[in-house]
Amino acid sequence: AKVDALWVDSRELHHEISQYLELIDPELIERVHYYDEPAPLFDRFKLETEIRDLFQPRVELPSGGYLIIQPTEALVSIDVNTGRYTGKRDPEKTILRTNIEAAREIARQIRLRDVGGIIVADFIDMETKANRDRVVQELRTHLGRDRARTRAYAVSELGLIEMTRQRVRPSLWASMTRECAICHGTGRVFSPEVVTRRLERALKRAGTDRKERKLAIRLHPDVALYLLEEEPKLVTSLGKQGGLDLEVRDDPMLRLDEFRLMSRPAGRDVTELYSVA
Repeated sequence: AKVDALWVDSRELHHEISQYLELIDPELIERVHYYDEPAPLFDRFKLETEIRDLFQPRVELPSGGYLIIQPTEALVSIDVNTGRYTGKRDPEKTILRTNIEAAREIARQIRLRDVGGIIVADFIDMETKANRDRVVQELRTHLGRDRARTRAYAVSELGLIEMTRQRVRPSLWASMTRECAICHGTGRVFSPEVVTRRLERALKRAGTDRKERKLAIRLHPDVALYLLEEEPKLVTSLGKQGGLDLEVRDDPMLRLDEFRLMSRPAGRDVTELYSVA
C-alpha cells in the first residue's frame, strides 16, 4: 500500500501483475502502469545513476559534508565528515547541522543498499548531550520508516552510534559485486614507488642468478613515468651491479602494481623466477 506507482516495460509482466492484483487487491491495479516509450525505462526515471551511486563509498550531504560507507566482513562502518563547510563562527552549529543531515542520509542509504547486521556510524563529535540526543532522535525517526527491524543505540563515549538492521537478504554490495582479482577486496593496489622496490629486488636476484643476461622490463606507464622522473639512474645502476643488459618498456595492458621481466631476444617471460610478490 506504500507504493504510489509501479512502471513495467514488459507487456507480459504487466499482465501477470495485473492478474495477481485482481485476486488480492483490485484497487491497486490503477497504480500499475505499462511503459512503452522508446527511451529505456531506467533512463526515463534516471535510475542508472542512482544504482551506480549505491556502490560508491562516498555520499554527498546538502551542506557540503559527506559520508564514507565501507562494508567489511564484521560490520558496515559509516564515517561522517564536514567536508569543505567548516562554519568557523559557530562550529558546534555546523557540526550539528552536518550530523542531522547525515542521520537522515544514513537511514536512507542502509535501506537503498539493503544493509543488514551491525552498522557503526562515526558522527562528528559534539560538545553538548542535548545535541547528541537530537542526532540520535533524528536517526531513529528516519529508521522508523524502514520495514526491516532496525535499532539505534545511544552515542558511545567515542562518538559512535551502533545500529542493528534485520538481514532479510544479502545487501546489494554482497549480491551484485564480487572480489576484485587485482586488489583482492582491499580496494588498494601498490603505488609506483612500491612496485619499483619490488622490481629492484627482482633485478638483484637476476644479477645474482646469472642465468639471464639480457632482460626487457615491462611496466605500467605510471610506473615507467615514476622511474623516469624520480629514479632515472636506478635501472642503469642495477644493470651495472648485476652485469645485466636492461631495457625498459611501458605496457598499458599491465596492471598498475605489476611488472614483467622478459628474456631477450627470445621474449620468454622469466618474471616468476625472480619476483616473490
